[in-house]
Amino acid sequence: MLSMLVRLYLTVAGLLLCSILLVQQVFPYLFPDQYSASVRHEFVGELTLLRERLDDAAGAELDRRLAELNRRTPERYSRVTAQELRALPARNRAELTRLGSASTHVGSERHHLFLRLPAGDTVQIVYTENDFPIRYVAYLTVFAMVLLGLMIWLQPHWRDLERLRDAAAQFGDGDLGARARVRGGSSIRQLCVFFNNMADQIGRLIQSQRDMVNAASHELRTPITRLEFGLANLADTLDDRVARARVHALRCDVEELDLLVGELLTLGMLERSGPRPSLEPVQLEGFLRASTGVSADELRSRATRIEWAISAELDEVAVEPRSLRRAFSNLMRNAVRYADSAIRVAAEPAGNDWLLIVEDDGVGIPAQDRRRVFEPFYRLDRSRDRATGGYGLGLSIVRQVIERHGGTVHVEPSPLGGARFVARLPQSPRLWSERDGAAAGEDGAGPGDAQERPFHLQ
Repeated sequence: MLSMLVRLYLTVAGLLLCSILLVQQVFPYLFPDQYSASVRHEFVGELTLLRERLDDAAGAELDRRLAELNRRTPERYSRVTAQELRALPARNRAELTRLGSASTHVGSERHHLFLRLPAGDTVQIVYTENDFPIRYVAYLTVFAMVLLGLMIWLQPHWRDLERLRDAAAQFGDGDLGARARVRGGSSIRQLCVFFNNMADQIGRLIQSQRDMVNAASHELRTPITRLEFGLANLADTLDDRVARARVHALRCDVEELDLLVGELLTLGMLERSGPRPSLEPVQLEGFLRASTGVSADELRSRATRIEWAISAELDEVAVEPRSLRRAFSNLMRNAVRYADSAIRVAAEPAGNDWLLIVEDDGVGIPAQDRRRVFEPFYRLDRSRDRATGGYGLGLSIVRQVIERHGGTVHVEPSPLGGARFVARLPQSPRLWSERDGAAAGEDGAGPGDAQERPFHLQ
């Protein structure tokens, strides 16, 4: 907003300065008759007195009297020679013949007046404006007044635009209840009305989508549980190996469906503004080693090893254990899925933050896909097969959890050859729900409102 004000002021000041220069430098050439008449009128008294003083002087006597006058005002008066008279513009010569006086200017501060005497001689009067400092102080005063007027005029508009910008930023950060509130006579009130209507429509669409997904996911849990129970009983009663193999394949499909429903519910929980989760101090290395979500048998079957590099400076950190455990296990499962033989887990301090790094020696992620891998249901071309690629929700859950802790996460190439996921977390996190709770407190919500919806991970 400040840059906009500066650009507006510079534009207005530049236009004002150009206008002043145009009037001073160009107008005397565009309107010479009017300018000459104005100068003659301004010096009419001096011309009259000079004519009376020099009326009967000619030749040497004229030079003597002009020299006497110049003792008081040096180099102001002089006699014009015949050659200089012929060099004058035709307009000035015509004025001298018709009116007895003429004027011209040299630049914007030096003026020449010519007076024809009865004896035929012509006297030149040189007038130089010597108000240079005062003039430019006046210009600076004008520009300062313009700036002050603009600031006074823009102050309410600036304040309203800041409110609209803050509302747009909050809405973009996921606060679907953010609205722009301005005074009734605001010049951008109609724009704020349009923004609020748009936010209402988007909020209703997003909320209805989330409600539908969450409701469907909850409703699917019951039939999935029944299918798992029924298939387990059916497998116990079958003796045919082929039939048992088919039942086992069906159970695997049901387990995948159950996993998908669980991830949908988790993602829905994280996207909603729930109550304030409690931060707990954890012993970082032990917490991470217990939260991989990968069994030793699975690592042996894939011939994959995990290298740990946990900084001793991060012996204890404050986190929300349940959600961070889920995010870390998703990163580890993703690494195990694509690693060739090695996974490296590191944690190191970074100023007031700390970094959680998970990298592998797999094929990596193309540069054009690195930002989109955190979008829900986005899967790379090579991972279309669900046997290796999952459903595209794991990394989206990772991003939601890290942002819930007030951090950021990105992916980059790994020195091992594969992908390197780097999560930056504050050592004193301020969670999303804390900001929501603060906003609710400003709106007058009671402390008990935040406890109505329990937060949990599936």
